[in-house]
Amino acid sequence: MAWTAPKVDWTSDPGVGYDDLNEIGENLVYLKDEHADLTTGVHGGVAIATPDTFMVRDGDGRAAVVAPSAESDIALKSNVTAEATARVVADGLQDVTIAGLGTGKVAKAGDTMTGRLIGHGADTGYTTAQFRSIVLRTTVPTAGQIENGEIAMVYEA
Repeated sequence: MAWTAPKVDWTSDPGVGYDDLNEIGENLVYLKDEHADLTTGVHGGVAIATPDTFMVRDGDGRAAVVAPSAESDIALKSNVTAEATARVVADGLQDVTIAGLGTGKVAKAGDTMTGRLIGHGADTGYTTAQFRSIVLRTTVPTAGQIENGEIAMVYEA
């Protein structure tokens, strides 16, 4: 059944006839069956990324979009997968646990170190409380023998 142009020239004579009512009824059925109940192809909606059309899902329930350019845009599966992969890699690189440190640590309550502890050099934050490397020497250091931020102590041998 196809749409029938509605009658627009109603007059009091001859009035509304059965044929007119049937045409109105057929148009109502058309609107319901051929328009209101449609689930695909409605008003040009498409499942592919097409500008200035509205999005519908394809036969498998999918719809395509383009790569996002703003925070509020829909993300592509490739964006989400790439972010998840990057986080897994980063987590793997940052996975340091107390158990993973084993015995190669110094206890906060006190301990004996078996190796050298070297402070961060070239730090000019002299008013900030922090660990500094201390260099013990038997002579006064000259240029290049001690780094900025280190503490030199001269003792007599």
